[in-house]
Amino acid sequence: MTSKVDLVSVVIPTLNEAGNIVEVIDTVEKELRYPYEIIIVDGGSTDGTRKIVKNKNCKLIIETRRGYGLALRLGMKQAKGNIMVMVDGDGTYELKHINIVLDRLIEKDAELCLATRMFDPNKAMGMMNFVGNKVITFCFNMLYKQNLSDSQSGYRAISKIAFDKIEFKEDDMAFATEMLVKFSQKKFKMVEIPTIYKERKYGKPKLRRFKSGIEIFTTMLKGFTERHYE
Repeated sequence: MTSKVDLVSVVIPTLNEAGNIVEVIDTVEKELRYPYEIIIVDGGSTDGTRKIVKNKNCKLIIETRRGYGLALRLGMKQAKGNIMVMVDGDGTYELKHINIVLDRLIEKDAELCLATRMFDPNKAMGMMNFVGNKVITFCFNMLYKQNLSDSQSGYRAISKIAFDKIEFKEDDMAFATEMLVKFSQKKFKMVEIPTIYKERKYGKPKLRRFKSGIEIFTTMLKGFTERHYE
């Protein structure tokens, strides 16, 4: 369980986010009231993202292989904090809520806190992604007896001790689901806090819906099968 914050490691994967990353970093630095480090894991940007990050007070890690999960796993492995926050570098998550996410983790003595976008009045996620998320989350809750509203949120506070007890294998978008699957298997406590979702200002989304959807459902079913045949 998580009862205090010694250091927060904010882990941010990037791929061609030169137009967004400064605002993301600056907001963390302005808002976060706990001791922190910022870790940027870049997956091969060609738009100047790395140069921008090098001029900020961040630790820059280069991941030569592309993949959302690969970037996060590498950054989290090198994190020094006892609490980690994972968040995208595209500026779509409301980082002004970062303390609220951390506070909920502590208050509930949880191992993971998700910032859920499902109650956002702006509905900036888009209908297709919203419906897909609902379906995935419903299936996850049924299989793993959870009560989450946004299983695909990439904005999370995570206990480093809990994270280090698990071996992760997913390299891309299914990593976020694999985390929930394995935290459920370990009976780690997971809670949520409402947040808002914002439209991307610059660049293009990296999500490949069909490919990611197949990988996510495969990860859920594989974990469910393994649990019942151990």
